[in-house]
Amino acid sequence: MEARQWIIASIILLALVGLGASLFHDPVIFLKRVAAIAIFAAVLVVGLRLLLRRGMSVSNQEQRAFLKAARKSRKRMKKRNMRVHTHHTVKFQKRPLRKRSNVQLTVIEGKKGKKKNRAVY
Repeated sequence: MEARQWIIASIILLALVGLGASLFHDPVIFLKRVAAIAIFAAVLVVGLRLLLRRGMSVSNQEQRAFLKAARKSRKRMKKRNMRVHTHHTVKFQKRPLRKRSNVQLTVIEGKKGKKKNRAVY
């Protein structure tokens, strides 16, 4: 075991010894403390759930809409990929290779050096 694990184990052991001693010496006070902690934890959990539920209602609707759009998009892309893939292979097989054109383009000499006066426009 590492040093950190020994420290955590010793803290837990001391806590259990303390709880046992308090239960042995004053069981009524121990039960009151446990009941108070349980009530506080229950109130805290219920309060957090209510707050999170209110916040989640708006984001939950947005999340549902996003998931629905994502499913539609996946279906559309799957159909598109299937169409493009089958169409592309058929088109590639039937299409003949292009021949290069024999046309040679030439540059016409003009007023290349003269700049336009753009202030007029």
